[in-house]
Amino acid sequence: MKMKSLMLATTALALLAGSTSAQADGLYVSVFGGLNWVSDSSAVTVTNGTTFSWSTDADTGFVLGGAIGGHLDRWLTGLSVELEASYRRNDVGGTWTTDDNCEGRCSTGPIDANISTFALMANAWYEHDMGWKIRPYAGGGLGWGRAHLDGALVSWTTTFDTSNDGFAWQLGAGFNYEASPGVNVGLDYRYFVGPEFKAPFGDFGDGGENSFGTLDNDNHAVMVHLNVDIN
Repeated sequence: MKMKSLMLATTALALLAGSTSAQADGLYVSVFGGLNWVSDSSAVTVTNGTTFSWSTDADTGFVLGGAIGGHLDRWLTGLSVELEASYRRNDVGGTWTTDDNCEGRCSTGPIDANISTFALMANAWYEHDMGWKIRPYAGGGLGWGRAHLDGALVSWTTTFDTSNDGFAWQLGAGFNYEASPGVNVGLDYRYFVGPEFKAPFGDFGDGGENSFGTLDNDNHAVMVHLNVDIN
């Protein structure tokens, strides 16, 4: 499944690169940045009569990125495609709990971690020209992401450091404002889903039998961008 996802993402990126260079009516570069939020996750399991649980509460983080793309007005006025690279990062807090005596250790404590994702995306956007300087747009993309999670279960003295890569996708909407000919600024919203983590906190107990749960990598971002036509 993982190999099929990587092949799909690679194919999408290759096709977009070819169509952009061969069919574009004009190229542009874009840079963007803003605030990023990661959805909370939780899990509960019972092993040999002992209940283990954890829940996360991520802080507001950031996203930065850039893209190079082309306008495909000969196909459809307002259509553009691009290759995008992005990086997002959030600190992750939360709590873990067990209802046994943990061999004298604490039975609950905080989670102190961070999650980051680097992604390469093939995007397609459609911009609606209403005859104003402000033009709304919407679209999405497919690609590949590599996510990294590290931190500790505080009071348990358990640390974790894990990575996962695979298929990623996003949907987005926003608007462009023509600041000057060939230069646009705007505001964007993106919903981005990257690789998730199975059993994210390693051995949540002795012997590894209590590794469990899934930490989702669903992201919401609000960003500002700058697009500049280069030919």
